[in-house]
Order: sequence, then C-alpha cells, then structure tokens
Amino acid sequence: MWNVNSQRIKSLDAIDFPTLGFQNLRWQYGVFQSNSTGSGREKKYRSWNGVKTELGEIEEKVWYQAAERLIRQKGEQELLGYLIQWCSECNIFKETADQIRKEALQLHVDRIFDNPRWIDFVPFNRRYRPEVLKTARLVTVVSECCQEPGVVTQEQIDAAHEETISCPCCGRWSHFEVTDSALGVSEHQVEQTNGMEMI
Repeated sequence: MWNVNSQRIKSLDAIDFPTLGFQNLRWQYGVFQSNSTGSGREKKYRSWNGVKTELGEIEEKVWYQAAERLIRQKGEQELLGYLIQWCSECNIFKETADQIRKEALQLHVDRIFDNPRWIDFVPFNRRYRPEVLKTARLVTVVSECCQEPGVVTQEQIDAAHEETISCPCCGRWSHFEVTDSALGVSEHQVEQTNGMEMI
C-alpha cells in the first residue's frame, strides 16, 4: 500500500514500479520551493521544482522519467505517440517539441482519452480508438455559432457552463440545441475541436 505521507522523491529508485498505477502518478499540482544556505557573500540559493502526487512530491524531471517508464511498462507507447501527434496538431501556442511531449505525458497519465468530458474525446477516439465510441453516450448538437451538426458526449452537455459548450465544429463556446443521435455526422465534422477539457 502506498505511503500517502508527504515525501520527496528525487530518483526513480524510490518508486515501486511493479505496483505503480497511473492514478498513483497523477499530477495534482506543481510544487516550487526556494531554499538558501549560508549568509552574506557565501549565501547560495537552490530551488525545488516538483509535482504533487499520491506518492508524495516527485522532482519534476523525475516525474517525466517515471511517466515515460510507466507508459512503456503498460505497453502504451503507441497511445502516447497518438497524443503527441494530437497535441502537435492543436499547438496554437507554438510550443516546442519537448513542451508538447511533456504535455502529452501529463495528459496520458491523467487518462484524458478516457474522459468523456474532454472536448477532444470524440474526435481523438474517432481517429485512434474508434472502438471506445461504441459505448460512449454520443449526442448531435447544433451550435449557435456555426449552425452545423456536430457530435459531443452527454457528459459534456451535463457539464455545460452557463448553457454553453465548446462548439464541435469551431471550438468556440456557444449555446447549442440537441438534435438527434450522433449517427450520420461526418468524421470531418467530428474532428473539428480545439483540444481543451471542460471544467
């Protein structure tokens, strides 16, 4: 059983990988702490960049190494590759390849592709894991902005903010009308979303 008491993990050796699950490694929030030693001209500063998880605080660079190792251990390298490709295509902030990979690692450990509230749940899984959509609660909506049918999940509708959702055609937050089941909507329409998760 995992020790939930706060501890700092600075190497992979401190992590029990044979019993590690994605939920144990999930990124809860970032941790930063600045420390100093000595005084006067001899004073030196150090900083700690970490990630709060179920296991305790893991040094940030070690967290990314642990995420990579866990994904390999679970045989999900191909799925990580899909996420990296998806994040690259949705890279509106022009992030570097390293930043995109780190974002994909966080999303992977968070199991974002299994979360029906994720705005890209339908287009991502339609492209890479179509079998997932067979059991998803899909709904066709027409948003005020585009006036075109698009597919979302019932969970996204249930979590609508001020009766708006991200338009499945253009990504803008808009009022919408539920029309019918998701059958018959083209894959092109399904894949037009903006890569955000509904909160």
